[in-house]
Amino acid sequence: MEDKRTVPEASSYDASDWEIIEVQPVILGGSPTDPSNKVILNRQQHIEAVRYWNRLLRELRRSSRGRRVAGP
Repeated sequence: MEDKRTVPEASSYDASDWEIIEVQPVILGGSPTDPSNKVILNRQQHIEAVRYWNRLLRELRRSSRGRRVAGP
């Protein structure tokens, strides 16, 4: 399996094909500035990661039943 933390050679990719995302989202306590909380994903991996975190956040909000969970 490819190490997602390894930045591809600059000449081997188009920057628009890659996304940087937090390993642990800021809304869930992840650091917005710590480089170890960042990972580079291709577009499809990014879509899958965002769907995962959005689903988890929805479930957390539903399960809080009136208790305030951070976020919009």
